[in-house]
Amino acid sequence: MEKVEVMYVEYFHERLEEIGDKWTKRLQLLVDEREATDTAVLKLPELKNEIQLFCSDFVKQMIFLESNSRDVLGWAERMVGIFSNHTFSLQQSVASLTYLRQILWDVMVEFSAQEDQLIEASRLAERGSYMNKSFDLLLHKVTVYTNQLNEEQIAAQQTKITELSVPIIPISKEIGVLPLIGTIDTYRASLIQRKGIERSADLQLSYLVIDLSGVPIMDTMVANEIFQLINMLELSGIESILTGIRPEIAQTAVQLGIDFNNVNTYAHLHQALSAIL
Repeated sequence: MEKVEVMYVEYFHERLEEIGDKWTKRLQLLVDEREATDTAVLKLPELKNEIQLFCSDFVKQMIFLESNSRDVLGWAERMVGIFSNHTFSLQQSVASLTYLRQILWDVMVEFSAQEDQLIEASRLAERGSYMNKSFDLLLHKVTVYTNQLNEEQIAAQQTKITELSVPIIPISKEIGVLPLIGTIDTYRASLIQRKGIERSADLQLSYLVIDLSGVPIMDTMVANEIFQLINMLELSGIESILTGIRPEIAQTAVQLGIDFNNVNTYAHLHQALSAIL
């Protein structure tokens, strides 16, 4: 280990506080000027500490040229964790890492420019090349990991939305209520059919009350999906009951030729529950 390398690491560690300040101030500027996002939560002391730990690790690897792709992958995962915890957008994450690369390079140039610590141009270029390659790979992996994380979050949100779109509420061990609210399009109608039978079977229901009091419009497509759900529930040994069919929906159903004669219907939910009990 060369003396100048040890001295650089020491010099760098003396500048960690300054590096942390510069980086966090830049992040604050990104948020204040809304260059990237105005939703980031900046916990500055925590961020400062995390970036100092990252920089210390990175510089040691850079100076002694011991890094490999696994190091960069580990750094990328750490940085994505930092950015995710502070709700950074991908654009802000990339901008902050680009700025961090410039900070680290400036520190190296300042050290090499000192009269008694002059580093050969070839050695400085070698480390600069190493830094650029590492940061390019780091930025790529951060982008990939962030996109993966976003996709997982979207999938989780979609699952929650799906569950809320078909909210079967157990009233007792054998009775469940499916309150439908709002306009039902093709996708949601199909979802109601699929999730309705799955959830009813999971809950081992004997009765499912489908409440339509919150549905403003029913067309043949929606009616068909509901009737298919009723038929599938019947095949599974679950009796279906319709409640809350509003007058305008009843009129539309008659005009469209939709037949409710073979389905138990009640005006209100409490009437259906009373009848079942």
